[in-house]
Amino acid sequence: MAAEPAPLRSRDIRAVSRDVAGADNARVLRVVATVDAMSARGSADELIAPLRQRLAVLRPPRPLRFPRLMFHPLDPLIVPAGRWRPDRPTIPRTALTPLAECVRAAMGREAGAIESAINGRTTAATDLIAAQGRLLWPLAGRLLISAAAPASWSETGFAAGIFAPLARRTGVLLSQMGAFDRLCTETARGLLPPRADSLHAILREIAAADESALPMMVTLLLHRLPEAAALLVAGQPGSHGAALKTTADQTVDRMLEQLARKEGAAAELAATSLEEAGAATRRIATLLRQLEEGTVTPARRAQLKLVRQQLDAGCRVRFAAGLRDEVLAPLLAGGSPDVRVLEIAARDLRALETEARVVGGGSAYDLMLRQAADAVQALPAEGGPGRTDRIRLVEILAGSEAALAMLDER
Repeated sequence: MAAEPAPLRSRDIRAVSRDVAGADNARVLRVVATVDAMSARGSADELIAPLRQRLAVLRPPRPLRFPRLMFHPLDPLIVPAGRWRPDRPTIPRTALTPLAECVRAAMGREAGAIESAINGRTTAATDLIAAQGRLLWPLAGRLLISAAAPASWSETGFAAGIFAPLARRTGVLLSQMGAFDRLCTETARGLLPPRADSLHAILREIAAADESALPMMVTLLLHRLPEAAALLVAGQPGSHGAALKTTADQTVDRMLEQLARKEGAAAELAATSLEEAGAATRRIATLLRQLEEGTVTPARRAQLKLVRQQLDAGCRVRFAAGLRDEVLAPLLAGGSPDVRVLEIAARDLRALETEARVVGGGSAYDLMLRQAADAVQALPAEGGPGRTDRIRLVEILAGSEAALAMLDER
């Protein structure tokens, strides 16, 4: 009988991680798929840690397992263990598995039914995530509020006393995720304003259950529902109104400080897939616009101006990189690139451009798009996309007039 392979040691993991960090995208995806397929990942999770920024750009579908479903709505709060502090509105990544184990064990057959429903599916199944999440999140929330630490908590490296307050705050948040998800859906991507009564009801429930969870909820709101920023900083009537306003102001200041850094808004866009870059730009721009309304202190106004400048610069860099890497490079490399993939990338670029023009720098995008259209027109007649495909690509990039001009050429 063959011996079981020796488990990877932390020293070996670190060596492989350094090697994988510089690998091409195809190898990165193979490594992630291999780790995702492990039934017990253990220290192999360390392989993925240095790749998370790359994964944010590549966005491969990941297996939809119980912990990933449970923490799906709290993703903006999850940080590497080394960056977590008890006084920050975040959740350390190493705590996810022990917290999920508590819930799975307490749910019993109900957890088994959910796991059966998601078995073999990936994070691309958004409707399934919403349906099963509505079943899981409120129950998981109630269970975590009074959960005891599992034996695996010792593997996180955190003291035993950290578990109870972190589990309680996480549980309080999860118990409100159904109402929060409905509020986000009702807002319909900014077409409708957030309902103040629904927003305040969620915040009152959070504050009544555990006021220390309020900064985490405010952080989630600013990430997923930036249209609510003006309501948050305005405060609300009632016993928790003053605490909410203080928490909102502190959370907004912290978020703006992060966005204003060199590795802030621009880096966030750089680590975003081209498909999602337009939405990320819209989210940050909406947050800035909301915070500019009403009474703004001189210090915050200066901070908002700096973030807007960072966002403008980041949009231009992300647009130029996407145009170069995802449209022009495949075309100029020769061969037969997938025209459908090129057209999707071009449409994603135009979506980013639409949002970026609101921030500033419209002439820069006009120039880049015109140069890209010229490059497509200059492609050799032989090889590569056919003439019809090139005309359609020029239309997406530079508009119908540029496409008609190309069509008239003989």
